[in-house]
Parts: sequence; C-alpha cells; structure tokens
Amino acid sequence: MRSSSRILLVVVVWAFAGNNAALSADIHSLLLDAQKQFENARYDQALKLYQRANDAEPGHAAIEYNIALCHLYLGDGEKAAQQFESLASRGEVSRLLRRDAFYNVGLIRARAARERLRDLLAPATQPSDHKRAPDSPENIPELQSIAAGLLRAIAAFRESVELEPSDDAEHNIRAARITRRDVLGMLRKATEAKQKDDMLKDPRAYLETLILEQRQQASLGRLLALDPPVDAARVRAARRMGVRAQRKIMENTATFADHLAQFRERGDADTATAAGAQSHGAQSGAPSASQPAEETPREKVYHAAARQMEKAVEAQREACAFLLDGEIETAHEKQSAARDELYTALYLFPFDPGQVLVKARVEQEQLREVVGGIKAGEDWLRDPLLPEVTLPGEVQEEADKMPIYGDQARIGRVLSLLKRQCEHVAATSQPAAEGGQDAGSPGENAEAPEPMLDPELNRKLAEVLKDVEELDKKCLEGIVAKNQQATLAGQDELIKVIDAALELLPKTLEQRITELIVRQARLNAEVQGEAGRPSSASGGAVGAALDEIRNLATRFKSKLLGTKPAKLAATLSAKQQSIRTDTAEVQDEIRQKIPAGADAQASAGPAASQPAELKAYIEASKHLNEAGGHMDASVKGFEQAVVEDSLRPMQPGGPVQTRQAGALEELVKALAALKPPSTQPSEDNEDQTQRQQPQRQQQEQDQDRQRNVEKMEKERERAERELYQRRPRTVIKDW
Repeated sequence: MRSSSRILLVVVVWAFAGNNAALSADIHSLLLDAQKQFENARYDQALKLYQRANDAEPGHAAIEYNIALCHLYLGDGEKAAQQFESLASRGEVSRLLRRDAFYNVGLIRARAARERLRDLLAPATQPSDHKRAPDSPENIPELQSIAAGLLRAIAAFRESVELEPSDDAEHNIRAARITRRDVLGMLRKATEAKQKDDMLKDPRAYLETLILEQRQQASLGRLLALDPPVDAARVRAARRMGVRAQRKIMENTATFADHLAQFRERGDADTATAAGAQSHGAQSGAPSASQPAEETPREKVYHAAARQMEKAVEAQREACAFLLDGEIETAHEKQSAARDELYTALYLFPFDPGQVLVKARVEQEQLREVVGGIKAGEDWLRDPLLPEVTLPGEVQEEADKMPIYGDQARIGRVLSLLKRQCEHVAATSQPAAEGGQDAGSPGENAEAPEPMLDPELNRKLAEVLKDVEELDKKCLEGIVAKNQQATLAGQDELIKVIDAALELLPKTLEQRITELIVRQARLNAEVQGEAGRPSSASGGAVGAALDEIRNLATRFKSKLLGTKPAKLAATLSAKQQSIRTDTAEVQDEIRQKIPAGADAQASAGPAASQPAELKAYIEASKHLNEAGGHMDASVKGFEQAVVEDSLRPMQPGGPVQTRQAGALEELVKALAALKPPSTQPSEDNEDQTQRQQPQRQQQEQDQDRQRNVEKMEKERERAERELYQRRPRTVIKDW
C-alpha cells in the first residue's frame, strides 16, 4: 500500500520456541507487561520493561528489536536507526529479522531526509519574513546532508532486498532516488552560485591561483618535452594525467571568465546614470531607451579580463588536444601561451602597492637563490617551480624561453606596471585639502590615506621605481649571456629598489608579517604539491575545485618524476627554517615595543587599561610565538622524512602539513592583530551591497517563478515519489 500521513514501521513476529525454557518466569512476565504497555501506546513504560528484560537476559535479538521500536515511537529516530543497524549487522540474527531491520533503517533515514527537505521547501510563515531560496548557497550544507541521508536510506533498502526481494523495498529505492536527484539538482545550482560568489569576492586572488596552477602545468609540460622518461608506458601515463589536470584548469578558467563577462553593477549609481542619459537624450533629441548603459570602471576591468581569459581557454583547449595526440612540444607551447594570457588578464586589475612589492620581493629573492646556485651551463635551464630537477647537458633551449628568464621578465613587468600606475595616480589625484582637521586635534582617529590613492606616496614610489626597467633589462641580458655575476648584480640592485619602495609604505611590521604569510603559503603549497593535499573541509566550491586541480597536478608530477623524499624534505626543511628565523626576528622587534611586565598584566588584569597599540603588539607577539612553535614542529617532521627517506610525514594529516597550516593561520592572526578590520563598512562596500540587492531580489523572483512552473511537473511524479509502507504488525510477543 502507499503511504498515509504516518510512517508505519514493520514489526516481525519472532518465535522463541527453542528459548522459552531459557526465559525465567520473571522475565516472561516482564515481556508480557511490556507488550501490554506497548499496545496501549505507553512506549516509555514499555521501553523500561524491555530494557530490564534485556539486562537480565542480554543477547536476545527480538528484545533488542522491540527496544529500537520503542525509541522510534518515542520520537528518537536516530537512536532507533542505530540500534536497528547494529542488530542487522549481526550474522547470527535471523535473516527475516535482519531484513526488516534494514527496511526500518531505510524508512527512518528516508523520512528524516524528506522532512528536512520539506522544511527547506516550505514558504515563509509570515509575509514579512525573508526566507532563502532552497538552492541558495547558504543551504549547501543542509542539501549535502539531505542527499547523504537519502543515500544511506537507499543502501539500507538494498540490504533488505538482498536478504529477501520485495516490491515495496524496490519501490522505496526508486522513490528515494527520485528525491535525491532533485536534491542534487538544487545542490548543483547552489554550488555554482557559491562558486561564483567566491570567485567574484576577490577575482585578482583567484586569478593568481589559476596562474600558479597553469605555471606548474607549463613547467611539467616543458620537462616532458625536453627530458621525457625512458619508459614509454610512463610517458603515456604522464600524458594522460597531464590532460586531466590541464582540462580541469581549463574548465575553471572558462567558468571564471563567464562570471567576469556577466558581471554587472546595479543600484543607485546606475539609476542616476540612466536618468542623466535620458535627460541628455531629451535635450539632444536622440533616443535614450535603446542606448546601452555605460560600463562602470569595475565592469570595464572585469569584462576586459574575461576577454583576455577566453584566449587562455582556447590555448588550454589546444594544449589538451596536442597532449592527446602526443605532440608534447606543441602542447607545451600552448600551455605557456595560456599562462601568458592569464598574466595579461591579471595586469588589467589595479595594483595594491604593498602587496605587489612584498610578492615581488619574495619572488626576486627566490629567483636570486636559483641563480646563485648555478654551477654549470645546464643549470641555467632549471625551473624555479621544479628546483630539484636538473636537465641533461645536451638539452638545448632558447634563452628567452628558459624559466629563469620568464620569471625575471614577469617581475620586471609587474614593477614597471606598478611604476606607471603610481605615476598616473600622482598626476591625476588631488592632494588632501588642508584644514580638513582642526589644528588642535591630535589626529589619533584620522586614518592614513589609502596607499593606492595617496598622490604624494605614489609620487615617491614612482621616483624610487623609475629605474626598474633598466635594472630588469640588465638582469635579462645577464641571463641571456649566462653571466651569473652580472645577473646577480642586477638582481641585487632590483632587490634594493624594492626594499626602498617598501620603506616608503607605512607600518613596516605589517609588511614583514605579510611577507612571512606569502612565503609560508608558498611553502605550504609546495609541500602539498609534492606529497598530496588534504580535502577542503570549509573551502567551499572554489576550494574543492582547486584541490582537484592540485591533486591531479601532483599525480602528473609523480608520473613524470621519480620522487627523492630525503633530498626533497631537506630542501623544504631549509626553507621552513629560514621562515622560522625571520619570524623570530619580527617577534623580537615587536617585543621591544612591549614594556616589561605588560604582557603578564594583560593576561592577569583588565585589558581595557592598556593602550590599543600596546594590546595589538601583545596579541601579535602571542600569535607569532604560536606560529614559531608550529614551524619548529614542522621542521621536526621534515627531519623525520629525511631519516625515513619517505614522503609519509609530509602527506595530509602528517606532522608537516598540519603544523604548517597552523603556522599560516597564526601568522594571519598576528597581521590581523596589528591591523584590525574596520568596524564600519566602507562606503564602497555599502554601495556594492545596495547595488547587488536589486539583482538578488530579481534572481529570487525568477527562481520563485521557475519553481512554480516545476511544481506542476512534480505533482505528476508524486505517486512515484511516495514511499511504500508495510502494514503494522504486532510487536514480537511470542516468547
């Protein structure tokens, strides 16, 4: 029969003919009393009596079955399901009893999942209440949980069918599958929306992540082209894994480009623009209704970046095709072209001077270490992303295609673009009006101008960076000539210029911690690229997609290269020790700003009595100390990997990655302590929220209309979606 408004669980009749003699008269009386209480719907009393009987005569499956049934009728479905599952997993229990226990588990799981889905789909109780759409990103955890519950229900029904086929169990499997299909559809839409929100939250950062993954693919493709493995099977395996990794990057790049291309800003600014356009059109006599709205500055940047990224997607697609055809050299050329197109898209976004200079400083220092380690002519072919790989001496490559040359050229280009931006800001921005603040005011609450918009600071930065093109040209000429001394001299001069520019920016401590964060994040990514990456627990849709790319890249690398765990661990350990040393130096500098005993007073007394700056120093010092402890522990993990000559300590869940993640987290907290977020939202954020609100309301209205259309179709399937329920039988009472 089909279900009614109640869920009625199966109850089997279980005979204890062989055990009647084993049951004492007292227990027999308990069971009869329990049965009477159950029939009178006094489930709490029946449960107590069944439990007393079970304590006196443990191991009787029928008693345990009725205990689970009492829990179910008392409203504790989860506990009942656990007991039914425990009972069904025991091999000595009767096949029929296990069959119905599994069936009950399926019904409990399916019922719980459908109740949660019904709550999710239910409209708001009050017209004024705002309820999120079922497929909104905020409901992703709930939808995932509902889908998992339905899957467990299907598995339980299958177990019941395997013990004894039945039409109602088969029907319930189909019904649960239909419901789960709809849940997965909503989950897919919610995940796509969440992915879009995450990408557009900080598009520059996401693009930088894609570039790093594409750079690694280009590096591995170059290695496969210049020095392929001798074993043909290994080459084929590397090609297949390379295609999978490159295709995944291509998919994410295409999705990101679509989101940027579709980006629109709406709100009061657009309304004002439209009103102005209409007024102008009326005065000039030109029709304004057909004129498209003028793009905002942000839209122009996003749309231009999207067009540039489309070229990268095309190059990535061609790279996959050439890899499949075995044309590895051409595939590498396309991978490099895709990387360069992504960099071009990145350069369309405005630069933050502090972030750009810190990253350029880290990258230039790392590149200098690579050049400083050159001992032979073939060492110029080294790839900074694959420092452990040395190509044979007979390999030939044009100088401008060497990774060292490409990395140096990109550093110079970024600094050159930053200089031009600073010159533009200095030339077009107006200095702050004098007298905007009372002469007698201390100015403690006055915020420093934003470095990106401060004309005086940008003028000074442009002056310091005026020679970056010449210095970078000097470095590149040294690389082309394979002149180590000249290259190092040019790189040292470039580092001095970057340091001089950083000195102009305020809050040097924050810059140094930011540099530590960049270095630690790069090292963490390098370890994960060598030993595997843990799955994202809270990284969202974007994090999961990037994790898949990185894991594929790791497998590509393992197919292409033979791992040398001890040597690799020693190299990574040296990098971690260097970061640890610099962290200790920053911490010592902060401690010098803390009076003696102030940190103890902060932990013992009220913190409100201390100045805000002092409290920030104390908090930052505490987090840096925690970060140092994590780094020390990760170094010990590297040492363990060296001794064992194994990647195991560096793998997910091991002592290295766990501690490195903790170090990075503490560094971020230290930076936040020195630079707490503003308590008030910026005007730009408020405007953006106002602009996005009408768009979100329109999307919700569209979703409501779509759901109404789908509702009629779902009504047609209702009969197939309902669970069959067995008729209730009497509880086990043949004792």
